[in-house]
Amino acid sequence: MSLRINDIAPDFTAETTQGTIKFHDW
Repeated sequence: MSLRINDIAPDFTAETTQGTIKFHDW
């Protein structure tokens, strides 16, 4: 799975329908 939004920060958090995802934990 490749997610790239203008090279977002690795510690980026996004609110989704499943809740808040912390990419830093990935």
